[in-house]
Amino acid sequence: MTINDKSSEVIAAILLGCAGVFMVFGMPFFVGGIISELGFTQSQANLVSSAEIAGMSISSLMGIFWIGRFGWRRIAYLALLIIIIGNVISSLVSDFQSLVMIRFLTGLFGHGVGFALGVAAIGSTHNPDKNFAYSVASQVVMGSLTALIVPTTIAKYGIAGMCVPAIIIALLAVFFINNLANGSKSIENNAVENNSSGILVLPLLCLLVMIIWQMGVGPFFNNLVPFGLSINLDGDDIGKALFLSTGLSIIGPLTASAFAAKINRSVAICCALIVQIIIVLSFQGDLDWFGFTIRAILFQTSWNFVGPFLMGMVASVDETGKYSVLIPASQLGGISIGHAIIAALIEGNNLVLVNYFCAMVILISIVLYTITSRQINKATANS
Repeated sequence: MTINDKSSEVIAAILLGCAGVFMVFGMPFFVGGIISELGFTQSQANLVSSAEIAGMSISSLMGIFWIGRFGWRRIAYLALLIIIIGNVISSLVSDFQSLVMIRFLTGLFGHGVGFALGVAAIGSTHNPDKNFAYSVASQVVMGSLTALIVPTTIAKYGIAGMCVPAIIIALLAVFFINNLANGSKSIENNAVENNSSGILVLPLLCLLVMIIWQMGVGPFFNNLVPFGLSINLDGDDIGKALFLSTGLSIIGPLTASAFAAKINRSVAICCALIVQIIIVLSFQGDLDWFGFTIRAILFQTSWNFVGPFLMGMVASVDETGKYSVLIPASQLGGISIGHAIIAALIEGNNLVLVNYFCAMVILISIVLYTITSRQINKATANS
């Protein structure tokens, strides 16, 4: 079954994806809120974040087994119900171990399923590029509003100030799920049809580049709120800075789209990653609000610029689609691993270690990307 590009179906898929990925966009505020409102250490806050994103990563990874076998609407309703229940419980819990378990399960069966299903539904439309652009734009708007509103609601209502917006978006998505296409066999059929080709090395290398890169950029972004607090910025000011940086970061994917066929992919990626390293290392010392905001804008813009190129690299060496569907898992898995390593490395609130770790990981991703790119060029020349 192929999904027709009816606006109602696209809107349903976009809302489902937004409900699924909301906590990823809001994680910096969730991490900051856990520290300021619940009194958790930065290490504990990073472990909670890691548990949530690990659950989402596993969910995305397992999506390849159920995405083409069960009715999408039933799965969507179940995922949204778990998102609602999980966030209600989270808003009432203040115990560290309980919160880790609740966020892991909510990510595994709720947010992760919604994210994976939203991606699959949009990817199965006749015009996936255009519809993915609408999805990214919607998520940027959602992220901007989250940065503007959530810091204030967390300050007033505690962790509930983060969980309630997640519930509201899930409830909004519920009213559109009847418009969602009810399934597609395309992923399963591609996997069966190409099963004889075995495991391909190049797609796995591309996914590894994605994982390593996300180990640096994801956790660094999620620790921007603690960094802002450490330099005595007000919570509302931090929210405004991230609101501006998230909104303006749409320049990244738009620029990547405009220049994708006009510039060398390797040059673009390596230059953008070097810029990221410089920006990450510059988040030190006493910064005023303007300096913090400019750095956040440059960081998020370069992040969203590199992402489409790396996803395109995976797709360019994967004719089956069974590796491309693992992109969400590689993204979330990288972020989760990065958070876990940071939580193990840092003691107290030593944010300088976060900067150095993230910069080092991004540098490793440049080296690994260069090696992978050369292998792709060789394979293309020999084919």
